[in-house]
Amino acid sequence: MNASKPYRKRHEDCSRSTSSGKELKRWKVNRTLVTFRNLFEKLMHEYKVYEPGNSKVKTKALMEAARTMRREHQWENTQKCVGHILGIDVGDVFQNWAELNVIGLHRQFWNGIDYKVMDNSSLATSIVVTDRYDNAWKSNGTLVYEGQGGNPNVGRNISLIDQTLKGGNLALKNSMQARSPVRVILKVCGKFDGEFSKTSNNFHHSYVYDGLYLVDTMKIERGKYGKLVFKFALNRILVQPQTCVALKDHGENSRQLASFTPRKKHKPKGCVAQKEVVRIKDLSNGGEKFSVRVVTSSDCVQLPTSFDYVVNNIYSNKFNLAFLGGCDCADGCVDKESCVCFRKNGSRMPNDCNKRLASDMESSFIYECGPSCKCSSSCINRVTQHGIQFQLEIFKTELKGWGVRTRSFIPSGSFVCEYIGEVSDYMEARWRLDDDYIFHMGVGKVFINASKCGNVGRFINHSCSPNLCVKDVMYDHNDKSLPHKMMFAVRDIAAGRELTYDYNDSNGKLINCKSNSCYCGTPECNGQIYI
Repeated sequence: MNASKPYRKRHEDCSRSTSSGKELKRWKVNRTLVTFRNLFEKLMHEYKVYEPGNSKVKTKALMEAARTMRREHQWENTQKCVGHILGIDVGDVFQNWAELNVIGLHRQFWNGIDYKVMDNSSLATSIVVTDRYDNAWKSNGTLVYEGQGGNPNVGRNISLIDQTLKGGNLALKNSMQARSPVRVILKVCGKFDGEFSKTSNNFHHSYVYDGLYLVDTMKIERGKYGKLVFKFALNRILVQPQTCVALKDHGENSRQLASFTPRKKHKPKGCVAQKEVVRIKDLSNGGEKFSVRVVTSSDCVQLPTSFDYVVNNIYSNKFNLAFLGGCDCADGCVDKESCVCFRKNGSRMPNDCNKRLASDMESSFIYECGPSCKCSSSCINRVTQHGIQFQLEIFKTELKGWGVRTRSFIPSGSFVCEYIGEVSDYMEARWRLDDDYIFHMGVGKVFINASKCGNVGRFINHSCSPNLCVKDVMYDHNDKSLPHKMMFAVRDIAAGRELTYDYNDSNGKLINCKSNSCYCGTPECNGQIYI
């Protein structure tokens, strides 16, 4: 949670007030990608639930996410252009073809050649190099790109269809004659999501922007099954950043995909994260329903400072906690009118039927059914007391020390975790207020100190635009000055995203006397954590 710990180098560098137009455009591109990926994850989650036997759910979710964003005018770089696109750098990695569409790098859903019509003529803007056609690389690095139309690899039993000089093929010829640059995107082996993974012996695929190329020559040849095909030779323009891509085979007949390794041994500059390894399989030692693992990059052996992992608050002897009176419901609190806990919440149920925070639950105080209630443990009003319900992991961030990210998709309104530690008053806590994990409960002078005893919540970083909020929850005692600090998702959170909350939340805040610089990197960032 030490968002202001030893990394104090910059904030003016990432301040919006000093951002250039390029940085602002890049932020917009990243924002579009985040929006798309979150929507895709949400749709995937829904399709898997309602269409469990459909093998096409991923494609369906990708297409639906892209169409939805287009309808909502959320695509970026909507005007086709020739050359580099502001906000997209050579070497950028994308998870799927649809992402190329929503950010404007390549506007075709299925075709490998995209082009722009100008003055009754056309110029190619971009091509995607895949193994669908007989694309090849010569030993000198020249890309031999096969034109579109009449897929030459469909076999002999299909009627022969020759390629014609129209559409993308004509645009590439015009680009050759005009010496107009073409963006090249390579389909590569290895899904970039923090590390390159291999599942069921089949590589996942990603897409890398490899920079600008010039079309040098065009030939018409007979393809593998006798069809006429266009062969375009393209050479990469010099003085461009090297990408993290190399070819598996430079032979002229090679149809191998590219792979994630440095081209010509040039060291890549940050375009591929180092592979991460699991350092601790379960920091909770079985205390949580799901293991809480610790991961770092392969060249980092640092581990979190030692502490005792606990799943319940440890209260000082100064507090005399009396049980909170409960309901007599034996039917799961279905009869709301007679439910005492329901009336404590202002005659509103804090959770919906999926046990997610109700959208109209604006109050920070929530009363759950607890030990004094007669309803079962599956009651809809028992949510936070069952511990974490998602796979979380602790990882080393670039600038903020340790952080927490989710390995699961977290729907909006879901309970994520509690901030747990030693609960004490000011007199007991004051001598330790320079620790990094002191949480002011926001009610009176009571603190939660997670320095020596705590849970995964102690590692969650601050953000000026967080994806978690803090709610006060009561269920096991009646002291309103000692509520449980529960964190809920304020929006859908895709797998792999870091979890954050606002340390200045009115329902309690983190106390830290060290550097106040904020490194959340969001457009809403005000430059400091504590305000």
